[in-house]
Amino acid sequence: MKKTITTIFLAFVAITGWAQVNETFFRTDSAFIIGKIVGVKTEVMPKQVYVEWNNALTDIPKDNMVDIAADGSFTCRMQLQHPVLNTLIFSENGQVQYYLVPGETLHMELRQDADGRWTCGYNAGSSARRVERLLKENLYFTNEYRMMLADKSDLKHHTAICDSLIRTTLDRVNALADAKQFTSYERQLAQTMATSMICAGFLFKHGSLMREDLMRALSDSTFNAELCAPENYAPLKYLPLNDPILFVPYSYSRLVGSLSKTPVCALASSFLYYAQEQQLLRQAMNRMMGDEDNLLTQMAMMQDLPRGLTTAKEAYEHRLQALADTMLTAEDRVGWEKAYVPLDTVHHRALDGFTQPELRKEAERLFAVTFDESFTYPIPEGDGKALLERIIKPYRGKIVLIDFWAMWCGPCMQAIEKSRDLRRSLKDNPDLQLIFIAQEDNPQTNDTYKQFVVGNLLGADCYPVSRKELDQLEELLQFRSIPHYITISPDGQILRNSLNYFSNNYDLFMQRFIEIKGKLSKIIETRY
Repeated sequence: MKKTITTIFLAFVAITGWAQVNETFFRTDSAFIIGKIVGVKTEVMPKQVYVEWNNALTDIPKDNMVDIAADGSFTCRMQLQHPVLNTLIFSENGQVQYYLVPGETLHMELRQDADGRWTCGYNAGSSARRVERLLKENLYFTNEYRMMLADKSDLKHHTAICDSLIRTTLDRVNALADAKQFTSYERQLAQTMATSMICAGFLFKHGSLMREDLMRALSDSTFNAELCAPENYAPLKYLPLNDPILFVPYSYSRLVGSLSKTPVCALASSFLYYAQEQQLLRQAMNRMMGDEDNLLTQMAMMQDLPRGLTTAKEAYEHRLQALADTMLTAEDRVGWEKAYVPLDTVHHRALDGFTQPELRKEAERLFAVTFDESFTYPIPEGDGKALLERIIKPYRGKIVLIDFWAMWCGPCMQAIEKSRDLRRSLKDNPDLQLIFIAQEDNPQTNDTYKQFVVGNLLGADCYPVSRKELDQLEELLQFRSIPHYITISPDGQILRNSLNYFSNNYDLFMQRFIEIKGKLSKIIETRY
């Protein structure tokens, strides 16, 4: 039986397909697709299938390229946070949809008809059988999305065209639902896919129409208000803004991606300071949709929350490190002290607006984890755990500083180049090990990568990983960008506050390292 890791909140009773079975909607658990292709000759059997799924909580779409055995069988494991309706892709034009919930194993039997189109059946009792009529229609609404992108009219007419297209498309969806005898839940899902795809195209084009005026909006409050006026976002009224069904289909990822590019959200996210951007985003979305803290607004805040909290935590750490510098002038010291924002203020900025009780509980948990004063924590469970443990195993007994980097990351390479002298000074420290994890798909043949490693890593161990493996490590360790640094204790736990070499100051680094070494020594003694 699958063990649920995190329950975020219960399904709203308005969702017909879920209220009836009394299941939770948001929860984290493993899920499996076990497929079998039948009736296809071995010589034309697809070699791989591309599996996609979405995650509304983090807004990080997931995918996996799965090998297909000679007998047509394949298995895909994924970590889900909520029900998903997404796609299996066998070729450019060969794809089918699936529906899966956390904790479930879905068995699919797939066939190709005479025209090369894929059809499939689902095992009895699976969630997919509840929406099988909808899945067989393979609805994508990409043409409607492209129509909104191609529209060249001004903002007012663009908005009117979007409104008309949504109404026309919903009429067609409802006619199909009547003809195919969709359940109410299937009808809701089809309507949600249609409106969210069209709104995604509308918002993307909407953002590009206004993007040239963003700099003016930063300094002109009157123009800012005009730019973010609710009437410019009127088509969003067709979305189920307070219904988590919005997060089920593949179209949600495209919708929220376009939403982040609108002037409203772009202006809000331009201010990153002690979680202030959370409230700016909340206020902007409430203005944009003419609604007060609807579920879409709260989910947008949830997606931004880890970044906001991390930024706030890094600001605290930066302040503490700066104040520890004995070379700091009195004037600069006063400046750092004035920059301090009390933790309860950060808490209010980050969490105010989460009104749904279980969602608020999850936000509180993220805040507590981010500002947890415990010194270390065990490597969490997840797809990247085995890889990380394998990398750090040879260095047990030492404090390990890991630098995540890549050749396509300019700031990563600059930090490595600038820290060369500092790292050379640390190289022979018997209690410290610096290692590098590089996202590099072709470490043996990429001469530029090999030359950079030889010229800048000073012989330190470097472990190349694939893009998929880096994604797993990012999810495991809860970071979204590189460069990123983590510190591992001598007994294999992760420090909440990592070492780094940003300052390129040997004395400051060693002061911090000695403090960490002393604390770890006491912790490990009590632990064993």
